Amino acid sequence: MLSMWRQWARRGRWRALALAAAALCALCVRVPAQRSADLRVPGRAPAELAHWLADFSNQLDISSWSVEDDHSNYTTWRYSVSFSCGPGCRGRGAVLAADEPAGAAPQHGRAARAHRVSLVRRDCTALPLLPWPQLCDELELRAEVSGGGGGGARLQWAARTNCGALGWASGACARRLQRHHEHALQRLLHAAPRAS
Repeated sequence: MLSMWRQWARRGRWRALALAAAALCALCVRVPAQRSADLRVPGRAPAELAHWLADFSNQLDISSWSVEDDHSNYTTWRYSVSFSCGPGCRGRGAVLAADEPAGAAPQHGRAARAHRVSLVRRDCTALPLLPWPQLCDELELRAEVSGGGGGGARLQWAARTNCGALGWASGACARRLQRHHEHALQRLLHAAPRAS
């Protein structure tokens, strides 16, 4: 009877260990979610709207941030940042904004035919009392802003996020992307500069 009990205890430990390993793997697996939109933004100048999108301070859920690297030329602006995103949360991001020339010569600002903005951010949260593993979410946003026939701007954008399998299964990943989308639209319509 005692040997049977020991056998069950060993099996129970192995099952618990297997469940813990499966849970750890589920925390580490990354699953993508996507969202896109094609919007007409009346009363907004395309160049100013693109500049507003490229400003990292307009990002959701960041408290403090600092520029780590910054490069620009006549038509392209590229910079990388580090930021805080809550208790135990740190992140890094990169922004690339480029003006697409209207003609043969490079054009900047209002003269450009289209403006492209690419933003990538990675938020990592440490588990309480553990240095590893860190749970990280990634967000990639690509936008193109052009003139919107009849004034205003046309904004075409696509967002993609990679989040943990548990967040994806519970719907947290989709909710986060939806919240980011709604927040961006609300700020875009109320805070972005108007065409002059």
